[in-house]
Amino acid sequence: MFRPGSGLTWRRLRALITGLPADSALARSMAGADHAWTLETQLLAAVHDRLAEANWQRGNQGSKTPTRRPQPIPRPGVRSGRIGGTKRDVREVARYLAQFQPENGGDPV
Repeated sequence: MFRPGSGLTWRRLRALITGLPADSALARSMAGADHAWTLETQLLAAVHDRLAEANWQRGNQGSKTPTRRPQPIPRPGVRSGRIGGTKRDVREVARYLAQFQPENGGDPV
C-alpha cells in the first residue's frame, strides 16, 4: 500500500506495473475476455482443429454419405460464420468476375 514518504516513486510504480505477470488481476481486467487465451492455448486450439479436419478427411474416404465437417474451437473475440457474403444473383456475380478474366481464355502468356 502506498504511503507518503515511503520512497515509492512514479518510476518505481511504473516498473512494478509493467513487470506484472500476464495472469495478474490488472492484466485480466485490462484484457477482458481474451485474457484466458494465451499463445499456447491459441496454438493448441489450432493443432486440434487441423487434426480434427485431417481425421475427418481420412474417415470419409470412399464414403457414400460423408459426415459433416468438424467445427473449429470457438476463439474469443472472433465471430463465427462466413466471411463476406452477398445477396446478388449468381449470374450477376459471374458477369462481374468475368471482366477480370484474361482475354485469351486464361492461358498463361
